[in-house]
Amino acid sequence: MNVINPAYAGAEAANMLSLTSRRQWASMDDAPSTVAMSFSSARENNVGLGISVVSDNVFIEQQTFAYVDFSYKLDMGETQLYLGLKGGGNFYKADPSSLSSYTGGDPTQVALSSFNPNIGAGAYYSASSFWVSFSIPRLFNSKRDGDLVVTAKDRVHSYVGGGAYIGIGNGLTVKPSLMLRKVKGLPITTDLTGMVSWQNSFDVGVSLRSNSSVSLLSVISLGMFDIGYAYETPTDGGLSQLNLKTHELVFRIRLGESDKTSKTGPEPQE
Repeated sequence: MNVINPAYAGAEAANMLSLTSRRQWASMDDAPSTVAMSFSSARENNVGLGISVVSDNVFIEQQTFAYVDFSYKLDMGETQLYLGLKGGGNFYKADPSSLSSYTGGDPTQVALSSFNPNIGAGAYYSASSFWVSFSIPRLFNSKRDGDLVVTAKDRVHSYVGGGAYIGIGNGLTVKPSLMLRKVKGLPITTDLTGMVSWQNSFDVGVSLRSNSSVSLLSVISLGMFDIGYAYETPTDGGLSQLNLKTHELVFRIRLGESDKTSKTGPEPQE
């Protein structure tokens, strides 16, 4: 949540460090891989601060998103509204020299390297039994290729989500959540997740992404530490024949508690 919504900075714990490693289509060479780090801190005067760094490697492309987050909390007693801004940019590189069809001097096969600044905004509403989130982590489209024939862009992503905490007794809590993502030129992506938590110490569940994949999820909490694992497989019949499995590990450290500590389940991907 810290990566896609700056308003979440300082909302869950006084200090929170999260590390994520995602290996997509692990059986394939040069498959997409992501490493992410985020840190957020609740400061005085209802202010939250955070940083996030996400490194993506896909075939010949490498890009690193680095942002600083600022949030402000409006305390309304039983509920809180967080408003956030983020600023930073994307360090982008692409090196076609490893392609089997690479031809030196071809103007469509030159190496790309650029930094694209951007800003984002978001809001996060939190209550004891539910949460709602809206964010646009990058407000502007950024061209990454100058005047080359082939165009590559960072497109605007919009996220709308929400979730609930439903106690069913015997220390069990059901945590359903929904996240919608819209990117220009693509259909809306829907992530529907259901988690069952035992005493907020062990969570298991399943997540379904529309027309894409299904994931099995688990999180173990050991005091101030959370360790999570997700296993994802495509739902498309043709892709399922290719053994395209995805593995994701998450490690979080909570130092101190905010006004309301909760676990919203797995973090959405960009």
